[in-house]
Amino acid sequence: MSSKFVADDPSYRGPNFSIEPPNRVEFSNSSGTVIPCSAHGSPHPLITWVKGDGEVLQDLSGLRYVRHDGTLVFPPFPGEEYRADVHATVYRCEASNAAGTIGSRDVHVRAGKIGLIYSYKT
Repeated sequence: MSSKFVADDPSYRGPNFSIEPPNRVEFSNSSGTVIPCSAHGSPHPLITWVKGDGEVLQDLSGLRYVRHDGTLVFPPFPGEEYRADVHATVYRCEASNAAGTIGSRDVHVRAGKIGLIYSYKT
């Protein structure tokens, strides 16, 4: 199927976010957090999370995973398992279907120990 055909077919609608994640998410290692992302379109869009550099996220056991509904989950974790490349970085949600792809705003994630949020060093 060519892209012209898809673009001309009224039954195809590019994705639009129904829930776009926030720009900043801060959380404690003892609580973890969930970051929702969902979109509608026709056909139903696939939700993918990517790092700031565009690399598609891989689940990391006990640290980060994506649920079937597109929600990015950071479960509670012991302070010694803190990783800056997971817990203090930028993510983006992307929604795609046959009619197109959209990307969310950058989501700046920052985790910290109870009572202490790690700060960025400049």
